[in-house]
Amino acid sequence: MAEKKKPKSVDEIVSDYVKFHHASGKSFSDRIKKFEEFYDPENLHEQQFEMHAHYTVFGRGGSKDFPGSVNEAHKVLDKHYVDDNDKVDNEDKLAEIMETYTDTTLQKIMGANYKKTIDHATKEAKLSKKDLRELKGQLLMPYIVDKNGKQINQNITSEQYLKQLKGKKKLEIAKHLLALGEGTKRGYGGHLAGKAIGEILSEEDRVDLAKYITPIFEAKGFKHEKAHIMRSTGEMASHYGGLLRGSDLTESGYKPIKYKPKEKGK
Repeated sequence: MAEKKKPKSVDEIVSDYVKFHHASGKSFSDRIKKFEEFYDPENLHEQQFEMHAHYTVFGRGGSKDFPGSVNEAHKVLDKHYVDDNDKVDNEDKLAEIMETYTDTTLQKIMGANYKKTIDHATKEAKLSKKDLRELKGQLLMPYIVDKNGKQINQNITSEQYLKQLKGKKKLEIAKHLLALGEGTKRGYGGHLAGKAIGEILSEEDRVDLAKYITPIFEAKGFKHEKAHIMRSTGEMASHYGGLLRGSDLTESGYKPIKYKPKEKGK
């Protein structure tokens, strides 16, 4: 019996796509095929990124590798407060809750580089406890987005942010952690996808991409008042990815059309 292959890790999946980034020098035809592979319904990589982000934030039952940032922060919340009506009015305890969330998340996102960063901050830069906490929040900021995918641009371990939470009831803090988890899940999942395919195409591919996708959109029955060439490569790639995954393209201004193949010789 053949030995079962070990599933690829998220890092290995990302690395496989990085080999097809524009800087690799591979041809447009090879790179666009790799881009299409990512959105192939039979390919689970996009979903794997989403689930990895979910496990990171909310945990994976029975797995010591994925305790879940929200779960770990909630343990600290439970340690300090018992009743749902208890007011969380101690800033140091609040800081411990948010710092636990931040530490647990960044340990998964940054891996060994997180320890390296914290070691430098404490041993060489000799940051104070407060500044170290601020640094951790800075590192996490790019991975927290709102429902529209935009960064919230708030440092969740900063003194200002903690003061906004001070005085809220335990249940409110618990709900806040859940919302924070959802924002981090979206942000981290999107980061992994962007890291994998974000640089497969570049602005140098603008003409090639426009020529390539125009007949595909028409064959699929979608037309836009603006020609594809009028968009940046990034926007065209986003629209094409939406087409491949079956998203609602009318939100991007596309209208359904009845496709008529060109007659031969015309």
